[in-house]
Amino acid sequence: MELYFAEAIVAIIFAIIITIVLKIKKIKKVSISLGILMVIFIIVLGGTYLLEKPQVANIDKQLNFEVNQKTFIEAPKTSYHFKDVTNTVKVVGEVAFDKIGEYEIQYEIPTLIGTYKVNQTVDVVDTTAPEIILKGEESYQQSYAKEYAEPGYDVKDNYDENLVDKVQISKEEIGETEYNIIYTVEDNSGNKATKIRKVYIVDDVPPVITLNGNESMQILLNSTYKEKGATAIDEKDGDLTSKIEITGSVNTSKEGTYAITYKVADNSNNETTKTRKVVVYSKEKQKTVQAQNGTNGTKGVIYLTFDDGPTTSITPKILNILKEKNVKATFFILNYDSNEEKLVKREIEEGHTVAIHGYSHDYKKIYQSVDAYMSNITKLQEKIKKSTGCNTIITRFPGGSSNTVSRYNPGIMTRLCNEVVARGYKYFDWNVSSGDAGGARTSQDVYNNVTKGLKKDRANVVLMHDFSGNTKTVNALRDIIDYGLANRIHF
Repeated sequence: MELYFAEAIVAIIFAIIITIVLKIKKIKKVSISLGILMVIFIIVLGGTYLLEKPQVANIDKQLNFEVNQKTFIEAPKTSYHFKDVTNTVKVVGEVAFDKIGEYEIQYEIPTLIGTYKVNQTVDVVDTTAPEIILKGEESYQQSYAKEYAEPGYDVKDNYDENLVDKVQISKEEIGETEYNIIYTVEDNSGNKATKIRKVYIVDDVPPVITLNGNESMQILLNSTYKEKGATAIDEKDGDLTSKIEITGSVNTSKEGTYAITYKVADNSNNETTKTRKVVVYSKEKQKTVQAQNGTNGTKGVIYLTFDDGPTTSITPKILNILKEKNVKATFFILNYDSNEEKLVKREIEEGHTVAIHGYSHDYKKIYQSVDAYMSNITKLQEKIKKSTGCNTIITRFPGGSSNTVSRYNPGIMTRLCNEVVARGYKYFDWNVSSGDAGGARTSQDVYNNVTKGLKKDRANVVLMHDFSGNTKTVNALRDIIDYGLANRIHF
């Protein structure tokens, strides 16, 4: 507090000194002089009381507030005439607490001679660092066989927005199987933040078991089963063949289907299993099976079948025509890639039958043995099921069940016809050929071959193809369907 009362005290002391001097010198009219001094004292004392300034605490200091942390400024502690008058102080001026900057306000304090005003500087500042929020786990496990895939991150700040683009990412190597991903960001006020994601490189890739020989084997009753074994290779640990555990047995004196299981684990305990199916059969079951070519089908019906697809150039056009005419067909397909897989799914979705022609169409390979052929169709069957969820059991032999392309392995077609039926498959040949894979050179040839071969007194299984470039079948198909409908032959 400014002590204006000190002036009055000085005046009193001065008056006393004067009085003492006058008495010592025996000067007359001492009482008059003392009276004058007392008047002066009263005037000074009164003036001091009226002119006294309020005392505002910490007025010489600048006020700092964190942005978005305050809504109003409280009056500072203030005294006046030895009394606390804080509740009479009025704060005048606007401060935007949600915006960084320097502001000026005033404190207005009522006094005996009017309003006393004091200026105050207010600074709204941002001293809070941003917060980096990691998406995913902060302790990240990365397969050694894959590249690091950033799970993502976000930035939260009490003032600035859109700081994600300012994040700097660096990599800190710790060891062969560990490193840190370091995220740093600085807001517009210079506040920095850092976050670390720990990455551990792990081996989560199982070994690959490859069976020696076919996954499906057929052996005669009372013969000898010879275990062909398997190999196991791990990308990280190398050759694990010696660690393969083989379980299961084959009773060659009893017909049936047996399973041999191969299991191996790498040094990181990633385990792989694979199974070989062994069928023990009797020679007595080897007999001629009648070709399923529509002989026992519904009379006056046309079964449209397409071999050797799917292809991206022809199959979609055939599907479009079938959809337009509301006709269903059967597609005997070969192995397919990711683009052609979409067509296999479409065939299912639009109500057609997806059937097995074979993973391969190479006659020399697929007809070298019963095992080779059965592996050829079971491999494609498994792929179709994985792609569509459908477990198809309908198949067609490449070249047909009476083909001559397997002549270098005499008798194999008889054995295969029995084998596929014994395993629950249904195979179909045809009794109407479009010739689109042979003699037919034009779409008119295809049309003539089919329409001339159709008969109302039997089921008609029509052989056509949707291999790449087969435009003659595409161009003839609509007319073939129209012919059948016009002649009341159902599809």
